[in-house]
Amino acid sequence: MTFPARDSIRYTPLFCEENIWWLVHAMVDRGLDPDDLTVMFLSNPGQGILLACQRAADPGDCVIWDYHVVLEARLQGRDWIFDPATRLGFPAPRDDYLARTFPDQATLPEPLRTWVRRVPAAAYLAHFRSDRGHMRGRIPASAFPDYPIIAPPDGVRHIDLSDYRDMRKALADGSDVLPAEALIAPGG
Repeated sequence: MTFPARDSIRYTPLFCEENIWWLVHAMVDRGLDPDDLTVMFLSNPGQGILLACQRAADPGDCVIWDYHVVLEARLQGRDWIFDPATRLGFPAPRDDYLARTFPDQATLPEPLRTWVRRVPAAAYLAHFRSDRGHMRGRIPASAFPDYPIIAPPDGVRHIDLSDYRDMRKALADGSDVLPAEALIAPGG
């Protein structure tokens, strides 16, 4: 499989959860096994994480996000991270992305340390719902995506964006939550 180019994917700034939903959808449509894909929500209980190498910050600076969403993929025998908002490659080798995106967690104050919710891609495609309420009043209506809200069909259990972002909440979707340093550590 060839990697999709960053400029070929559906992308709306500030809607990383939807950008990744569309990326997963496109990759599965291209024949990729969803078992090789994991959606990763990056946040923490205080919803303030420090990330490096993001295009929203000046080169060399970090940005503080309330949350961020990326895709981990096992392709061609290697692990990759797809993050449309990074200054790194698209995709970036997983270990390189983790080492360069997350400042040393042990040196950060606890409120800025990142937690990661890993969600199986098939569950994310099936259950994700966002009413975009977290952005209403924060950005103009013209900056919202130009397609309908993503939601599962009627009768299918939905999981709201707010639930995915809540790192203290256990979800019935096969996801797990761990500190970022557990991913960065050898064998993580």
